[in-house]
Amino acid sequence: MTLSPEIALLFWDVAPETIDLEAHRDYVLERVMSRGGWAAMLWLRATYSDDARADFLRRKGHRLAPRERAYWSLVSGAGLPTEPGGGRPPWAG
Repeated sequence: MTLSPEIALLFWDVAPETIDLEAHRDYVLERVMSRGGWAAMLWLRATYSDDARADFLRRKGHRLAPRERAYWSLVSGAGLPTEPGGGRPPWAG
């Protein structure tokens, strides 16, 4: 699948045309959830089911900042507990 230019920009560290949306699902979900703008968020919701997004969040949601994790949990129906915190990712110190 060819990614649109605004989505492909999120994958600066690889050749976007080599991304397999199923084989690399966790990579795509994490990158778009943590760095994507509104168009990327809409694309992600159209591309992956609520169940696929919720499964990722339950397994690897700890990698996201609290704000992103709370948003994606809400729109995906993951039911994760919310944590206090702002928009700074945990690695930003």
